[in-house]
Amino acid sequence: MTHEPERRTFYTLDGLRAVGAFLVVMRHVPFLFGPIAVPESFLAVDLFYLVSGFVVAHAYRERLAAGGFVWTFVKTRLIRLYPLYACGLILGIVAAVLSIVTDPAGWWTPSKLLIAITTGLFMIPFLPGLPANGSSLDGPTWTLVPELVANFAYALLVRWLTLPVLAAIILVSGAGVVFAEFHYQTLDVGFGATQQWAALARVGFSFFTGVVVFRLVGHHQTHATWASWGIVLLMTAALAWSPTDAQKPWFELAMVGLGFPLLLVLAGRFEPGPISGRLFSFTGLISYGIYIVHQPLGNLARLALGRDTDIPDDLSGLAYGAVFLVVLVLVAWRLDRDVDAPVRRILRRRFITERPTAN
Repeated sequence: MTHEPERRTFYTLDGLRAVGAFLVVMRHVPFLFGPIAVPESFLAVDLFYLVSGFVVAHAYRERLAAGGFVWTFVKTRLIRLYPLYACGLILGIVAAVLSIVTDPAGWWTPSKLLIAITTGLFMIPFLPGLPANGSSLDGPTWTLVPELVANFAYALLVRWLTLPVLAAIILVSGAGVVFAEFHYQTLDVGFGATQQWAALARVGFSFFTGVVVFRLVGHHQTHATWASWGIVLLMTAALAWSPTDAQKPWFELAMVGLGFPLLLVLAGRFEPGPISGRLFSFTGLISYGIYIVHQPLGNLARLALGRDTDIPDDLSGLAYGAVFLVVLVLVAWRLDRDVDAPVRRILRRRFITERPTAN
């Protein structure tokens, strides 16, 4: 008989994911947030990969190690990600079509749009020779394929992933992360046509570090609301930090290599009380929707406001950003309730015979 892991919801991890999603919004829609800049918020991608490794190890390790679950796992992960991914593509297509209509001499052309739709439907990365792809319609989607690669590699290799093997994977991937940092002078890489290796290095290091953190400390739990909030606020400060050019490579490597894993250790241990837990749970629930639709919605907002709209570049201009965030939360909530959840139920009934343990 397969031993099932104890079911547990990691509320503080939900809070971390929500923080990352909201700060990425501010990065990708900067014209709505006045003087607030979050230059290091792209590191949220490494945070998401780290949390993914932790959660996947918690939810699926026992079933995968027992054998016969790999194909079900693959379908489960695709069903988890694709419905909202498709929503993001649709919104991106709408924004691109409006751009073509309002600015025929702009970047978008009908041929680029056709290529972006075709490649986007199959989640084909932005490779050399492609003028556009799905991430041209919805920028953040470039992060999904590397995550799926790591997920599927974990599923296939889980029975051989001893701690020494995991350490070797992390060491090799970490070397790639360090090389990418000093080669590009930033870790904001992985989305370009010639940067796929950097994306795999980032996901390889963070995802499998998350797996290791779960194996070592993921079975302990302490309720401490103050600690849970402290962890979330520390993550917020880290992603909103603005290091100098000289500090930048060392800050980014320190956060990815040490800071985030340490915060994950704490977030996996300390959980909030019921009120904060409900807040973290809700924001964590909609964080993927926020992450996946915010950029095309931001593009639509820019088109709606018009090119000549003068948004104050000071605190008074933050009202635009506040309204956008409220609308974004409502859209993500309704997409989760009315589109994502029911579509995933239908797809699971159609393609999965046994119920997976978690999202």
